[in-house]
Amino acid sequence: MSHDHHPVTTAYLDACVREGPAGLRAVNRWLRFPPHLSAAHAGSLLGRPLFVDRAAIHRLADRLTAFHALLTALPERLFAGDVAAYCAALGLTGRRARILGRAHGTPAPLYGRADLHQVGTGWKLLEFNVGSELGGVDRAGEVPRALLADDRFRAFAREHGLGHVDTCDAVARMLTRAAATVSDADAPVIALLEMDGRIARYGTHIRPFQESMRARGIDLRLAELGQLSVRRGKIHLGDTPVDVLLRYVTLDQITAHPSGEELLEPVLRAHQDGRTALVTPLSSCLYDSKAVLPLLSAPRLRAAFTEAELALIDELLPWTRSTTERHVEVAGDQLDLTDYCRAHRADLILKPNDALRGEGIVAGWEATDREWTRAVRAAVGGNFVIQRKAPPRPEPVCDPDTGAVEDWFATWGVFLTDEGYAGTYVRALPATGSTVITWDSPRRTTGVFACPAGA
Repeated sequence: MSHDHHPVTTAYLDACVREGPAGLRAVNRWLRFPPHLSAAHAGSLLGRPLFVDRAAIHRLADRLTAFHALLTALPERLFAGDVAAYCAALGLTGRRARILGRAHGTPAPLYGRADLHQVGTGWKLLEFNVGSELGGVDRAGEVPRALLADDRFRAFAREHGLGHVDTCDAVARMLTRAAATVSDADAPVIALLEMDGRIARYGTHIRPFQESMRARGIDLRLAELGQLSVRRGKIHLGDTPVDVLLRYVTLDQITAHPSGEELLEPVLRAHQDGRTALVTPLSSCLYDSKAVLPLLSAPRLRAAFTEAELALIDELLPWTRSTTERHVEVAGDQLDLTDYCRAHRADLILKPNDALRGEGIVAGWEATDREWTRAVRAAVGGNFVIQRKAPPRPEPVCDPDTGAVEDWFATWGVFLTDEGYAGTYVRALPATGSTVITWDSPRRTTGVFACPAGA
């Protein structure tokens, strides 16, 4: 078990041990969540929230905001604004490139979630999600809210000066601001936009977000692309005019549909004409793929960045390369990518560029030599990235049933909006197993509280 953790963590664990099953150790058993959130995530809470210095998390958010600005500047910086060339560098071709070329230049507010590991006293970025189909907003907002409603935890939070940024509140304000750009209605209508058939399939995981937004006064409705119509240039859902579309439709889903472009065109036009705001436009897909990260990490492109930008890249981004290149530069030497990966299996992880939920990820340190070699050979020339391992700092957690203190590996999801820092939630895995979160892994989730410096 690790002993290098936040002082408030020590105080929390001490209280868990001292008070036993009637105190903080089992506080999760008494928490009350909105019905849809409870149904979707019953039994998935980590045994405690995580704690971070307030100044440190805001400083990290500022660095991530600067990193996002760097991402969105890449087409201009590296390809002189040639979106087709930029898409080709990301492996985006055919219909996907044409759709992104059509959507490029459409303005959007910052709305993203950076997934990070805390490595020692610093942070390493695993990926930067900037599509509006972000998960975790409901948990980042509702878990701290439920904890503060419990007398036991509220007393602990007051004693240690704990606070949090409510992600749901921040997103609700962002949607309200977006609505104000196209309508002066007192109660604007927001529609969460999915591809046809997906609400029935994934509604259990969408409705907690709708529930949280409605609790904050946002008239959020669920819609599928084929249900929309256009009247006088404004998107309608049935007979109801829609002020804001929160896009959950992905680029892959649109290109998989034979009429995807035709279905999408009225949405793009309504946004460009200022009739219905689209949060976020498909142009965010230009920066959402893991394929973007090697453009920042590759030695041959470093001359395009300032010293301050290179310092930011080196601070946040682990060594990352694309498998489309059959050779890799290491310490000035050109090496065969396959040979390099085979020799450094224990330090590397292979990730598909656009897969969700951890699908297709192979961690070299968890694979045999044969499994790793087969995976690397299959990936070379394809749409994958190779990234250096960023081992997360373990977080000790008191088991609510046994009282045993055990380590967990935490992946921190830091949310950003156009206001700046918008809260954090954590997904965690037992330190006895894999560090890679997938759809089927035994992950737990929790909220994050910020503490005064030196608390």
